[in-house]
Amino acid sequence: MSQSNAKKIISLGITLFIVTAVTGIILGVVHDITLEPIRATQEKLKVEALRGALPEAEEFRTLELAEDSDVIIKDVQEGVTGGNAVGYCVTVAPRGYAGPIELVAGITNDGNLRAIRIMNQSETPGLGSKSILPGFYEQFKDATQITVVKRSPAAPGEIQAISGATITSDAIASGVNAALSYWRNYLAYLAPETRGVTVAVSGVTLPVKED
Repeated sequence: MSQSNAKKIISLGITLFIVTAVTGIILGVVHDITLEPIRATQEKLKVEALRGALPEAEEFRTLELAEDSDVIIKDVQEGVTGGNAVGYCVTVAPRGYAGPIELVAGITNDGNLRAIRIMNQSETPGLGSKSILPGFYEQFKDATQITVVKRSPAAPGEIQAISGATITSDAIASGVNAALSYWRNYLAYLAPETRGVTVAVSGVTLPVKED
């Protein structure tokens, strides 16, 4: 190899190193800049989902998850109004057709489903993505056990599957049933005393886990 070619290779290597280093720095800066807005957006979506699932609650307090709870149970919040528990919000993430579907199930003190709200989903547009529409999720109200059917519902607890998206419908139903089961197993006889703490941010009370 001639001295000229060796210099060209060394020069190319140095250039590639500089480009890679600069690119890494830029990506790191962009990540840091976008991290807080993403976190804030996620927190806002969660608060909206909690309020939609249990509108009677004025604030929400984080409860510690049971150690042997179903793996799809991600979070449990106690809804409180005037210092009294008015129900619970259980966040679940069942596996849908295209990935996890994160949703909140609001459950009243007597174990009935108050409402559900989908927080995150990546289901097929025009099919499973219809799960975020009121025409689908409002079917769950007042149920204590969910069964998916392809016809018009004829019995309590039956919900009509989204046409062409049975997997999505079944996944959401399984997540809601897991939330209801968690209530029966761990929350039905829970004492009304506070299990968590809250912090007010811009007029919204957000949950904060105890250390």
